[in-house]
Amino acid sequence: MAPQSTSYTHLKRFSLLSRLAPKELKRIHALSKEVSFKAGQMIFQKAEDGAQMFVVLSGRIKIFSRSGWKKRKTFAYLEEGDFFGEMAVIEDKTRSAAAMAVEASRLLLIPKRDFRSLLLSDAKLTFALLRAVSERLRASNEEIESLLFRNILGRVAKMLYDLSGAKRRRRTGPLTIPQRYTHQDLADLVGTTREPLSRALTILREGDFVTTKNGLFVLPDPKRLESLIQSAVRDD
Repeated sequence: MAPQSTSYTHLKRFSLLSRLAPKELKRIHALSKEVSFKAGQMIFQKAEDGAQMFVVLSGRIKIFSRSGWKKRKTFAYLEEGDFFGEMAVIEDKTRSAAAMAVEASRLLLIPKRDFRSLLLSDAKLTFALLRAVSERLRASNEEIESLLFRNILGRVAKMLYDLSGAKRRRRTGPLTIPQRYTHQDLADLVGTTREPLSRALTILREGDFVTTKNGLFVLPDPKRLESLIQSAVRDD
């Protein structure tokens, strides 16, 4: 983990900090530290004390948990402009999940006491944080609903639909998932093992709901996939 430097004006590019005045950005820049992680390097483990939160300056971060060595659950992949580690800082509790750099990454580290001070002094920052946490809670609720009511085919289809950004992009025509994912990556996102994930992908490919091009997953018709998601309910 090696320190680097970045201009405080660079921070305004990130959604959480975009509404702050130059004075507050300079304050965050002065209080924070830039750190670098290699691909595969752990940032923190589940149940560690949360002494700081992080903003992703570059790279890609995986937030995950596991039970033993076989069962894993990936909650999110985070990229430039995203933040994480805020829950332990706000609640004064240990980390609820682990974080690892998927590729070489640069992060802005903001100490707990300083971040809390910023929240108390800047309503815009507090509202931006609440909005982002609310969006994550909504996504978590949708995932719980998917686990309860959809079969494995529906869950895999929903995961691919979400990764494509179809709901956000709202356009017709094929959509390409911009990042490469292995079968194990996808299984960890769904919360299953590789075997049922592979069976579901085979069904989706045979039905032309998903294809691959240059190592990337492509959704030929997101609307058609969305219809499948709605119909893929559990029988029990």
